[in-house]
Amino acid sequence: MTEHEQGSHSPDLRVEHRMIGDVAVVAIWGEVDATTAPQLAAAVQAGLDRTRARYCILDLTDVEFLGGAGLKTLAATNLEAEIRREPLRIVVDANRPVIRPLEISGLEEVLALYHTVEEALAG
Repeated sequence: MTEHEQGSHSPDLRVEHRMIGDVAVVAIWGEVDATTAPQLAAAVQAGLDRTRARYCILDLTDVEFLGGAGLKTLAATNLEAEIRREPLRIVVDANRPVIRPLEISGLEEVLALYHTVEEALAG
């Protein structure tokens, strides 16, 4: 069963929270930059608080821009999730605006990346 809850949004970033069974899925659309990175952090925090599974899924497949502040936020929220023992499974698919910054920063070596939400659920 899937529950949907429309999240917050700004002109540059939209957030949706939903549950797939016991797993919280946080989907992000738009641009993650210095202005919207705090909104990303809050969305992930809410997902971690809601999940009833051992992990939370962060879907970035519709992110159009991922800047330095977004990368820093991803690293910090991933660390927080690991400390809570609720690791993040991050869905990026073939989204070049997300994958390229992750490769350049080396974060693709640290983060648990998946191609689809279904793959992350099976992970």
